[in-house]
Amino acid sequence: MRARLRAMLDPALSFGDQALASACNFLTTILLARALGLEAFGVYTMVWLALYFAMSFQLGLIVSPMMSIGTQERESDAEAYYTVVFLHQAGYVVVVTTMIFAVLMFAAGPASSLADVALPGAMAAACYLTQDFLRRYLFVRRRPAAVLLIDAINQALKLGALALLWQGGTISVANALWAVAGAAMVSTFCGLSMSGPLLWRPQILVSVTMRQWRSARWLVLSGSVQWVLSYSGLLITAGLFGPKVLGALRAAQSLLAVLNLVREALENIVPPLAGKALAEDGMPGLQRTLGRAMLFAGLIGSAVVLGLWVFGPWLLHQLYGGEILEFDWVIIWYSFAFPMALMSVVLGCAFRALERTRAVFLAALVGGCLNLLVVYPAAVAFGVAGLIAVTLLSELAVLTVLTVLAFRIPGLLASRSPKQDHAGGAIAAPSS
Repeated sequence: MRARLRAMLDPALSFGDQALASACNFLTTILLARALGLEAFGVYTMVWLALYFAMSFQLGLIVSPMMSIGTQERESDAEAYYTVVFLHQAGYVVVVTTMIFAVLMFAAGPASSLADVALPGAMAAACYLTQDFLRRYLFVRRRPAAVLLIDAINQALKLGALALLWQGGTISVANALWAVAGAAMVSTFCGLSMSGPLLWRPQILVSVTMRQWRSARWLVLSGSVQWVLSYSGLLITAGLFGPKVLGALRAAQSLLAVLNLVREALENIVPPLAGKALAEDGMPGLQRTLGRAMLFAGLIGSAVVLGLWVFGPWLLHQLYGGEILEFDWVIIWYSFAFPMALMSVVLGCAFRALERTRAVFLAALVGGCLNLLVVYPAAVAFGVAGLIAVTLLSELAVLTVLTVLAFRIPGLLASRSPKQDHAGGAIAAPSS
């Protein structure tokens, strides 16, 4: 009975945590867009693009392999495995923090608005990346209540600090970044106290590192390509149209971003379930888990498209006021990317469970190349409408490639045919 209750409670807590995080991030976007104005909010968004790029590498290099491999480790070996992963994370944060500071300080010139926020931007990145790693680690260790607690602390402190700065008339891009850094730091210290025991075994350092890399090497490339897929349009917007238009587009996207709680929930819940199903029941177990997750993704994605088509522009008017009026239509078209992204996430989780992550990279590469080839001419020719069209086509390309590659693995999306079982013929999937 206790196991059944936990099986029901853990996903509910995980989904609740994602709902909390998405809602609070949405409120943060509204607060900053109103308090800073669209132009300064555009500068804040530029800093955050660098952080998202670092996050994409962290997910591919450290987090995604951990979430798939960690659940397959026996409890006696898990503590030593996670110790090595913690070392990887610490080294990564040091390197990335230094790089973000250098890029913000020198890439746009020492007199630019980005140079003024180089130090708080780098510190916000360090604290945010560490807190995000810790929360995902706690998900893998099946401690969703601890994740909910540290996320509640982080979001409450962040929103409280930003609100006080706004009310006191001292809010700026730099102060907002310091507030984000401080809240994430406090949350991280609280989470470390609940991280559980770790065990240092130096003899497994090399073997764990090599296994992580075998799974991560394609995911790292996939993460960078997916970052291009997600944010190249915003970079083009900043270069062609300036920070004000960038801030307006980012504000419009935030209405859809709040729904990323579903995507984040799938990213946190499906990989451990898929890895466990594969370890215990083989390919039939993985197929059942994948089928349920894809059905859920399809239903939720369709409901989101319908809801935003009806209420999206009205909500933007209510939340952001008159400055956003000329961009209210973009939320309708952006919504079509949401169900495609959810389905791609689920299929990617299946490939990660099989440790055949090259398929994820190939799909991201196709979408990213399509994006890079046409996003600039589309923006020049059609403006914001061209950017959105390229985003939708790129998401469709990623989903198509993943689906085709998944069908090449007998038993993943379709059961083995009697002829295949008799002949023992299985078409090889892309190796990791």
